[in-house]
Amino acid sequence: MNARLLLLFFLGCCNLFSAQVKVRGLSFWDSPNLTVYQTSNYLSNERTKLLDLQPDSIGIFQFELTTTEIKQLQICSPDRCSWFYIEPNGRYIIELPEDRGLPSLSEQKEVELLFYQLDTLDINYQILGFEAWMDQYLSDIYPLKDLRSNEFITKIRAFKNEAAQVYNADSSAFLKEYVKYSIGLTIDNFSVIGGPTKADKFDFYLSTDSINYQQPKLIEFAKAYYQNYFDQLDATARLEAQAALEDNQFEKYIAIFQTDPFIYNRNWAEFVAFQSILDLFNSQRINPELVFNGLKYLKANASQKELREAANYFWQINNQLKIGKKIPEQLLIELLRMEWPANNVCLHFYQPTNQKCISEIVALQKVAERHQSDLQIITIYPSDVTWTKADQKAFEKVKWPKVALEPESALWNLMAWQSAPAYILIDRQQVVRFMPALGPIPNGSGQTIDTQIMQLK
Repeated sequence: MNARLLLLFFLGCCNLFSAQVKVRGLSFWDSPNLTVYQTSNYLSNERTKLLDLQPDSIGIFQFELTTTEIKQLQICSPDRCSWFYIEPNGRYIIELPEDRGLPSLSEQKEVELLFYQLDTLDINYQILGFEAWMDQYLSDIYPLKDLRSNEFITKIRAFKNEAAQVYNADSSAFLKEYVKYSIGLTIDNFSVIGGPTKADKFDFYLSTDSINYQQPKLIEFAKAYYQNYFDQLDATARLEAQAALEDNQFEKYIAIFQTDPFIYNRNWAEFVAFQSILDLFNSQRINPELVFNGLKYLKANASQKELREAANYFWQINNQLKIGKKIPEQLLIELLRMEWPANNVCLHFYQPTNQKCISEIVALQKVAERHQSDLQIITIYPSDVTWTKADQKAFEKVKWPKVALEPESALWNLMAWQSAPAYILIDRQQVVRFMPALGPIPNGSGQTIDTQIMQLK
């Protein structure tokens, strides 16, 4: 028995029934650390970190979770990621196989994991079985598409009828929806005479009172159907929508979409308005300030929670501070709860009880004195950490403002600070110039933040 089979035998023999969901795995990745995430929003693809893993010396890892519904998990190293679904009472033995391909230069590479002893009733087994069947069927009939299109359409209809018979009777709601929208994304997406029209797809797939944001294939289908939909409005509606957008009248903007014959109701109008704002931004046809305002409106006013969360996620991504980016002044005023200074600004991240933070305050005071005519320092610190006497003493003579941010404040994500102390320099035009900026104490090259402040003058 080779080493891999021996390890898998060991995994299979262990007790898998001590938790509602239990995962045991074998990693052949070269990373000593793995992170488990849950996909928390299929519209934004936002993920929530659940836990960190450290496979043992031979690559074995395990973890337990509790769930009351089907969820998508991702297991990731710094340069690659695998995903699968879990369901209540699920038991999973998986392998993260060695990937010999070239790593992605821009993001984590997706690697297909392997299952062992997977229950035939498990959602992963059911999905993989359906997709293998559909792929093989399409492969067999695809030559007919252009040669004998009538026969191709007949066979497509036969497959859809058979799929309905197989999956509608005993399948879970999640699987039935997954199958339905998978067919919409593949079989019903062929451009062929006699195939479903835009109206047919709307009636069958998108005429729902609410949007099931927990179904990934529905969201994938809807995003494809409504892609660049702003340009598909009729000429009058498009002009009205453009004017509403430029005037920050987002309620009117949504209402215009709701009049379109292929947008079912208010929930769907909000969905399309959201996607249209992102589409216009990605094609550089909209002022970033309007994106900020539109996402801000939707994150506060969208009818369904998942859309509010997705709008909030993209609002944070869009407003994340980075070098060369102009920050909306209104954003900083709202988050810091103070008027934005007319001078250059230094945002200073201070962590109470941190000795390095405390020790830098004297040097930072001298920086403030040297540049008092054209620099405003703002110290930002977490509100949930108690100050010590050393912290209080360090700030006794400090005259610049201090802002306590709650742990849930969006500004933490926008600044993306990893450790303290840290500094960001923003010029008078609210453009981020140095991030992270140097500190007030000389670095290895003898430079301090003074060097960078001088470049702002």
